[in-house]
Amino acid sequence: MPQTDERNQHVRQLLDALYEKAKNADVKVDESTYKASIDKLFNTKAGGFREILLVVVIGMQLDQAYRASTGLYDCSPRSIYEGPIKEFLSEKGIPHRKSGPLNVAKATVGLDMTWAAQRRPSDVAKEVVNIVNYMEEQPTDIEARVSAVGISILRRLITCSNHLKSLSVNLEPSADPDFLYRLCYELITKATDVGNTPQKIAAFLLKNYHQSMQTGIVVTGEEDRASVTSTTSKKPGDINEESESGTIYKVYEVTVKHFDLARIRDSCDCVHIYNKSNDADVHEIIVICRRKDCPSDMKSSRLYDYLGSYEYQDITYYYWDIYEWIASTLQRMTKSARTGFYNDLNSYINDINTAENVKVLWNRLHNK
Repeated sequence: MPQTDERNQHVRQLLDALYEKAKNADVKVDESTYKASIDKLFNTKAGGFREILLVVVIGMQLDQAYRASTGLYDCSPRSIYEGPIKEFLSEKGIPHRKSGPLNVAKATVGLDMTWAAQRRPSDVAKEVVNIVNYMEEQPTDIEARVSAVGISILRRLITCSNHLKSLSVNLEPSADPDFLYRLCYELITKATDVGNTPQKIAAFLLKNYHQSMQTGIVVTGEEDRASVTSTTSKKPGDINEESESGTIYKVYEVTVKHFDLARIRDSCDCVHIYNKSNDADVHEIIVICRRKDCPSDMKSSRLYDYLGSYEYQDITYYYWDIYEWIASTLQRMTKSARTGFYNDLNSYINDINTAENVKVLWNRLHNK
């Protein structure tokens, strides 16, 4: 068996052992020294802090000489998190991010107070350092301390998972365009989730529209989160309508933030990189946003849905009102497409990694 496979198998065994202990109420751990710190990690929306701590626990169980305070990357955190740890979390239905721990720990040598001062929120990062120091400070007792912290983390993750699962909604899907529009409006205005909500709604609408009409057009971008940049995804926009062979016909940017000159410049750079790398010819972007998100100096239209355009270098940006665009798209869809859209949206919101406030609102909207 290759060395990496052996390590991954060992990581999974360590996680399974901690998980079984975490589920067993008879297994007692003394949290008195670090309880306040670990509670703070679970009272923040920045999940990457508890994930990096789980990586450290596994790293110290793999090698008792490992010290995250001075050599975080000595345990190959990216490969063990994005491999066996993330796989384990997915199988157990535990919320996690694609690269959560690496995002909060990038560009650092060790998890110390210098690192913590540069993170946001820094007070939460400092609690990570406090727990790391607790595990490292007594070499003769290191195994018991690391195990206790690991059990504590997993117990809270299990509790969090159970709570989020309790918010799931499974009802007969609706094809009523007015009802579906109201759901979309409420979600976008009250639970945008840093842009993920409107992006998912737009992608699901386009996907189901084309599938029901059997247009042969493939919609890409529905799997991406709003935090994934066009450069990272190697695509020219948030959502794309493509041929089955991958030729892009239309590019969409979906946002509820200002899409002004700064965003236009970033977008333009991504499009140019994409065109050059793929010998493509993308020169138009449809921006689906709120009226107040448009550039103040764009060329305004005299229409209501279509807000206006902005030309920058060789690219033209066409701005559409997000709420009108959603209502119009729902009206043009078949009943089966609207049902498919509802099912996709419900599945996404029920997913364990979707933000809690989105789940709470979705649940409330179905219980009015």
